[in-house]
Amino acid sequence: MEIDTAIEPCKELQIYALFMASKIVDLLVQIKPHTRTKSMLNSWHSNTFRHRNYSVLVVLATSLALSSCDSNPPLQKNSDLVDRDVALALTKPPAKVAFIEAQKVMVRRQKTSQDIPAIEGMGLQISDTIRTQAPGRVQVEFINGVSFRIGGDSVLTIQPQNRLNFTKGDMITWVKPGMKVPTEIVTPVATAAIRGTTAYVEIPKDYASASSQGIRFFSWEGNVAVRLNNSTEEVMLKTGEEVFIKSGATKIPPIRRLSRKEWPQRLQNGRFLRSFTTPLPTQPLIDRLVPGQSSLDEAPPKE
Repeated sequence: MEIDTAIEPCKELQIYALFMASKIVDLLVQIKPHTRTKSMLNSWHSNTFRHRNYSVLVVLATSLALSSCDSNPPLQKNSDLVDRDVALALTKPPAKVAFIEAQKVMVRRQKTSQDIPAIEGMGLQISDTIRTQAPGRVQVEFINGVSFRIGGDSVLTIQPQNRLNFTKGDMITWVKPGMKVPTEIVTPVATAAIRGTTAYVEIPKDYASASSQGIRFFSWEGNVAVRLNNSTEEVMLKTGEEVFIKSGATKIPPIRRLSRKEWPQRLQNGRFLRSFTTPLPTQPLIDRLVPGQSSLDEAPPKE
């Protein structure tokens, strides 16, 4: 049998150290006390007790120190572990299920064909799809400051570069106040781009029918750029403005602005503004704006 010459000498040293330590104990025990006086006897007992304690410590310390002579090398972080850590860092969820206001809410992971129940705190990856069934309502938050809420019977897929592929239902999207994160809501007919604003999109079940008004794009606060999916031309919606785009449209129809009389009623009954237990972060700003006013820095338009 082959002997590892790098290990065996260390084991021999361990045996020798334990042997010598035990001899020290024997010598200390054999020391005879002076018996002239009682004080000398007490001194002997005290010294012997202390010597024995020291010797025991010597044995324990020697054993522990030399126990490192092991055939197993120290654990080190190899390339496989590094690769794993890098992979975990790269796959850190960019978003999470923040609140589930009502069930049913489901998530379908990338490259899977089954939905799983969503739970609060669940991480969401790129290409994950969130589905709801009425009266399901859920809020999703991204680590970059973008958030959205979707209502019942909605379907949304998270895409790279802050693109939200929204194909069914209704939703409200906003960026954390004070931040400007370019975000796009992609629907079957048009795309809405927000930059630090709050936008609402509604896709009726019959949006493709001739009798439907089409997909609604509405700005609750700030500027929302809307363009057809097959075009680079865009229109800009300001607070309280909306546009309906039909399936197959080749041109964006005129923008409609809510009147000052309509605005309070829309604020009171607007979807997602007050239907969640947690207030909408941009609600205080929305309440202070009027239709046609992009920000508080801008003077309200004349009636």
